[in-house]
Amino acid sequence: MMRKFLGTIYLTLFFSTFFMQVPQCLSFSRNSDEDHSQSSNIIAIAAVGDSATSEISEKAGKAPYYLFFDGNGIFLKSLKNPSHMRGRGASSGVVDLLIKESVRTVIAGKFGNKMKKLLKTNKIEFHLHTGIAKEVVDEMVKK
Repeated sequence: MMRKFLGTIYLTLFFSTFFMQVPQCLSFSRNSDEDHSQSSNIIAIAAVGDSATSEISEKAGKAPYYLFFDGNGIFLKSLKNPSHMRGRGASSGVVDLLIKESVRTVIAGKFGNKMKKLLKTNKIEFHLHTGIAKEVVDEMVKK
C-alpha cells in the first residue's frame, strides 16, 4: 500500500513538473526585422558635449562624446568616446562601441573612409548632419 502511495506521489510530481514547463517551452518571441519597432532603432550621435542639446561633432571617430537616443527620439544616455584621444584607429574603437550599444544609425559631421567601411560591414546606417543633436534626431524621427 505504501509503495503504491509513493508511486502515485512520484508520478504526480513528475507530471506537475512537466506541465509547468510546457508553457515555457511553447512560448517564443519573434526576432524578425519586421517586428522591430521604431523604439528599438538606437541612434547614436557624435557630439562635442554630453547633453542632448550638444552640438554634433565634426569628426565621428574623434568626437568627445556619443549620445544615444531611442527610435522615438528619447535621449537615453551619453558616453565618453573611448577613442577620442587615440591617434590612428579611432574609428574601429567607435564602431566597437556602437555595436556594443546595439546602434543601428549613427550621425556625425564627417566620417572617414575607414569608418564608413566598418559601418557598412556592420550594417550600421550613417548620416552627415550638423546642428544640435536633439533637434536633428527629432527631425529624423518625424520622417
